[in-house]
Amino acid sequence: MRYVLAVLGLASLLCCGRGAAQNAQPQEAFKKITELEIKTAINGGLDAEECESLERIHIDHLEFHDFFGDGQEEAVVVASTCMTGTAGPDVHAVYRRDADGKVVELPFRHAEGDPFFNSGGWKIPVFGNGNYGLRVENDELVARWWDTSGREAPLVIWYKWDGKEFVEERRKVEGPFATSYDCAKATKELDRAICYSPSVAALDAQLGQAYRSRLQQLSPEKKQELQTQQREWLVRREKECTIYKWWVDCLKDLYTKRIAELK
Repeated sequence: MRYVLAVLGLASLLCCGRGAAQNAQPQEAFKKITELEIKTAINGGLDAEECESLERIHIDHLEFHDFFGDGQEEAVVVASTCMTGTAGPDVHAVYRRDADGKVVELPFRHAEGDPFFNSGGWKIPVFGNGNYGLRVENDELVARWWDTSGREAPLVIWYKWDGKEFVEERRKVEGPFATSYDCAKATKELDRAICYSPSVAALDAQLGQAYRSRLQQLSPEKKQELQTQQREWLVRREKECTIYKWWVDCLKDLYTKRIAELK
């Protein structure tokens, strides 16, 4: 098939001249990107060892949109490769056909606070088995995150093309919610996670009030004893409720029982 196309292209050049061949080049750029081309581009761009078969790459979401208004549609892709396990899709990208007809991934700005930034440092406010989808909404590229915090829309980020790459235009975060402590000063993952879980944050605020009320009723000796018990409870909380899938249920159970004890 490639040979036939090559012969036809050569015949066209010989018959009609160089100008006709040049005019034909943009038509290749406008050819719609196929799933096979996308999987091939994904497999060739993996940081680790490539998947042994393209069948091990599953496209979870695919849609096309002309982001640049030039008549050529880009492919918005969410996919899962052989490199992911239970974490969910590990490919979130936009692909375009370049001037040579090759399918290439368009760049995103890798900056601090961007979900594509993977330095292990600053973390976005998503907790417990989080992931996100990438879609076109009202002609805008939008990443909608989900997690296991109990929020309906933990984080939404809108992106725009600045001429070189997709950059964050605006974001919307659900939370933080009021707790017994200052969430702005929280450094531990568990403390930060509680701030962004509406149900657990409310329980933490109730616990703080019950704890302070109980302290006021005790003698100095009993106060010290209660303070020791509370510190031990906090250690237990951190050990038993790791931030993953069911951490909210774990914390709600611990908080409910502790509040009852204090009352």
